[in-house]
Amino acid sequence: MTLTAPDRPAGINPARARATVRGLYARTALTAADLSAPLLVLPDTARATSALPGAVSVGEVPSTTARWAALGIRGVKVFAFGHDRDTRGTAAVAPGNRMLAAIGAVKAAAPGTAVTTEVCGCSWTDHGECVLRTGAGGIDLDATYRLMARMAVMHADTGADVVSPTAMLDGSIRVVRDALDGAGHRDVGVNPNLALHTSLYGPFKKLMATDPADGHRRGLQLEPGRADRDTLVQARRWVEEGADSLTLQPVMTAVDVLVRLRDDQQVPIVAYSTSGEWAALQALGGAGILEYLAQLKRAGADQILTFAAEAAATCLDVARG
Repeated sequence: MTLTAPDRPAGINPARARATVRGLYARTALTAADLSAPLLVLPDTARATSALPGAVSVGEVPSTTARWAALGIRGVKVFAFGHDRDTRGTAAVAPGNRMLAAIGAVKAAAPGTAVTTEVCGCSWTDHGECVLRTGAGGIDLDATYRLMARMAVMHADTGADVVSPTAMLDGSIRVVRDALDGAGHRDVGVNPNLALHTSLYGPFKKLMATDPADGHRRGLQLEPGRADRDTLVQARRWVEEGADSLTLQPVMTAVDVLVRLRDDQQVPIVAYSTSGEWAALQALGGAGILEYLAQLKRAGADQILTFAAEAAATCLDVARG
């Protein structure tokens, strides 16, 4: 009998697809090699009270990154708890600061690990903002650009493979790219953030003491109600300015935006799950976590079960689709 068009099955029909066939049609499984782990580098006092996995002191960086590398994790994104904070973020470009120490420690312990660094003023300013301010309270663009450029070059000098500008300022990506090229780091990538405004950054901001003085970063993040359109506009600007890849965050609550972005751009896209999303996943309880781990096990990803149980915010490279 020939099926008429309305009766033809759409997609994979589980009742008529054996396990061998379902496996044949399945997408490539997620493995440890697709993951990059967040490394939140803290002073010893903050580390003692941290509840977020991935939060370590500088002294713990070598053992942590070596263990992750042994599990097959091929990248880390480094955030540093700033010190000696002032209005101009001076310590962000001080020799031997906590970020630079962490980069060096990662490369010494796991030379094959790709290191991405946060380039932003929020951890280094006493007002907790991503940008530097003028005396009248506006954004001092020139000073902010100079700070970001110097940070990026110092990170690259120390061994960073990719720098990730976080303050979403038009022109900043071009400035960072030009500074890297001028310093001889043409092979260091620039991966700016496409950050949606949300309270899901809360646990991270509290841990890293980056809550801005005015209480929010709404002017430096994308409005969630317009994210499906504005993200594409901003992504195109960043690529035109010299971005080599892009990060979208938070991603678990913006999968529709991720799909639109993937269809619109050909550069690699990193999907970043924030600390609040991790907390929400934990709140699912044992059944939810067990199902997540069971899916990994069925995909043959046994080597990352240990990491999956402790990872905080996971960066997933979805460049392959």
